Amino acid sequence: MQKACLVFDVLRHVLNVTVFDQKLNVLFHSSTPKQLITSKNEGRVEDLNSIKAWIDSNIKIHKGSDKYEIAAINFTSYVGGIAHLDANNELVLPIWDIDRRFNYATRSTIEKTLEKNNLKKEEAQITNNSFETAALQLLYFKNTKPELFEKITKSVSIAQYFQAQFTKEYFHDYSIVACHSGAWDFSKKDYLKWIDTEKLNAFKLPVKRSSEFIEVDKLAIGPGMYYKVAETLPFLKTVKERFVLLSTGAWTICINPFNHSKATDNDLANNCFNILNQEGKRIKMARLFSGNEHTRQIEHLATHFNLAPKHCLKIDFDANIVRRLRKNTSQVVPDNTELGNMLDSPFMERNLNNFASIEEAYHQFIMDLVAQQVASIKLTIEHRPIIEKIFVEGGLAKNSIFMELLSEAFHDKKVYKVGFEDTAAMGAALVIGEAWGAEKPAEELLELELIE
Repeated sequence: MQKACLVFDVLRHVLNVTVFDQKLNVLFHSSTPKQLITSKNEGRVEDLNSIKAWIDSNIKIHKGSDKYEIAAINFTSYVGGIAHLDANNELVLPIWDIDRRFNYATRSTIEKTLEKNNLKKEEAQITNNSFETAALQLLYFKNTKPELFEKITKSVSIAQYFQAQFTKEYFHDYSIVACHSGAWDFSKKDYLKWIDTEKLNAFKLPVKRSSEFIEVDKLAIGPGMYYKVAETLPFLKTVKERFVLLSTGAWTICINPFNHSKATDNDLANNCFNILNQEGKRIKMARLFSGNEHTRQIEHLATHFNLAPKHCLKIDFDANIVRRLRKNTSQVVPDNTELGNMLDSPFMERNLNNFASIEEAYHQFIMDLVAQQVASIKLTIEHRPIIEKIFVEGGLAKNSIFMELLSEAFHDKKVYKVGFEDTAAMGAALVIGEAWGAEKPAEELLELELIE
């Protein structure tokens, strides 16, 4: 019976389970919407019991298959969802919603603490004081829930929490430990001193490469990893040329796995920062809240033009509309557009009464969005080595206006639409491929379409 790898993606709004054969063909895939639950005392939190039940059910189903033998399991998750555990490895607190906002008093306390420790945001790669930053979560609990904070002995990501259910080992992998953590010293390749000073040591766990699996009952258990880093791995395995990956969802995230330069204060101010790849090497990532902005704007346009929001999703690229808008309407250029955390697109400043139709208005919105996106991508590629290809996956990859304008903006590079939708899962399977005999995947599996 053929060997297979089972991968669980625990993402913000969806749970994915995928089974791959050794050639990385998909044998099974299922997606389940994921909802946060509201706790009386804690607000919006992850429904961890439901996720556990989903994982256990799928393991039972797929281990019982008569078509393949599950030889390995791995996990991916988003960053910032942290399981804070006690000495008995029980949750001290639920996994809180990373969209939770710090109030003014908390933000002020954080700033004073960072200042007291002489910690610059560039050093810690903190783009903003948010609950998404693992070290700031711990600092918040230290200041607001001291009795519970004292019980926390280890703090791990969701991916690493679930691998520990099998291995009983608690650690971070490189792809997660330095991303939005505020805990990692990229220069010394170790934890920052302030973690010790402020007694945030629950986060200070051993760190492993994303490829370091542990064998449990003849089953290889992967260490888990950040799903955005996992998404780059199928391309690194199959594509010879240097590239960036633009992954589009609520956030559009551009990762340049070939840029090892240090993110500057200017980069951080524009939501571009360093993370670590699967091997612990510094790479660069930039993000925009484009997907969320797209959802907001198509509802805004639909209301103004008295149409259904889905109408915009049916609008195809029209070169004549683009030429007319460029001739008659002032345009945003990437060099002058504002970036940063969750800023509105320049389209918010436009008067919808100036557009003759929803098609015209929607084209202009995407033109403004692409100007921001180009500026964001350039933050990751303005260093050598020269990037030759841009791969775009996710919702905006299906948007012909976005893709045509992006291809035009980067006319010196090849821009591809990625049709395959399970790159994170494939990456998580590939990274522990040695454990279960995975082969190099064929490029055709990625379903690449050159935009010309």
